[in-house]
Amino acid sequence: MNIFVTVGHTHYNALFKAVNEQLSPTKYQIVNQISEGTYLPDNHKYFKYSTQVEDEVIKADLVITHAGAGSVFHLLEMEKPTLIVPNFDRIDNHQQDLADFVIKNNYACVCTDLQRLEEFVVKSINTQFTPYKKNNFCGYEKILEVINEA
Repeated sequence: MNIFVTVGHTHYNALFKAVNEQLSPTKYQIVNQISEGTYLPDNHKYFKYSTQVEDEVIKADLVITHAGAGSVFHLLEMEKPTLIVPNFDRIDNHQQDLADFVIKNNYACVCTDLQRLEEFVVKSINTQFTPYKKNNFCGYEKILEVINEA
């Protein structure tokens, strides 16, 4: 199984450590996009930045991602099997809020316990989730009306 692990532009050393220690390289082919992280996996491939991230997403059977809004919604719109792992090292709870939204709507798996990562990898592949439907923003006319009135 091909897995791509991405954390956008932030660091999440604990996630990469869990992936490296729990997901066997004989069972999973993993590429990690570690961004600004300092933990360097020794069991799987990794890179910091690349313009080829989208290629890795397309090749992956599963994407493991932090609960960053840009990453999560992009993957849901692509209908890519996704495992969301909120980064609780962040200053606020916005990643938990997004994870709760995903769980409530059955859009993907969410793993909040890194000790159970492989269990959630298997669950992510074997569960049928509700397809995400993007709501297009349609407030442009109202914004223009308010601007023109000002």
